[in-house]
Amino acid sequence: MRQDATKNIVSGVRGDSVELDQSAVGSVDAERVELRQAAAQNVRGEYLEVSDSAVFSLRAGNVEMADSSVGALIAERATMKNTSVFLLISQSVDGEVRAALTPAAAFGLGLGLVAGLGILRRLRRR
Repeated sequence: MRQDATKNIVSGVRGDSVELDQSAVGSVDAERVELRQAAAQNVRGEYLEVSDSAVFSLRAGNVEMADSSVGALIAERATMKNTSVFLLISQSVDGEVRAALTPAAAFGLGLGLVAGLGILRRLRRR
């Protein structure tokens, strides 16, 4: 089954091969997914090719991304070019990736949360 969407807003797509061009989609679940100038909330598949797109969460076996942004990416293998990622979990990563949350930033965030919680506890005791 092959589904194509061009310049559309779609709530969900399932199939063997899904191609989205200049579209927005809530969820995609397919063996092979291609996104070009698209926005997606949740994408799952074995092989994903993403270019000039934004994805909230992505889970795949193999991912190739170019000039895109993703919130959370879980993959066995990720190949990226000029891509921004907030959370990346992968066995293998190749290419240019800009991480929004670096180890130093994560440490600072954690330290700030612990300090903030400590202050809130002391204020409650009064």
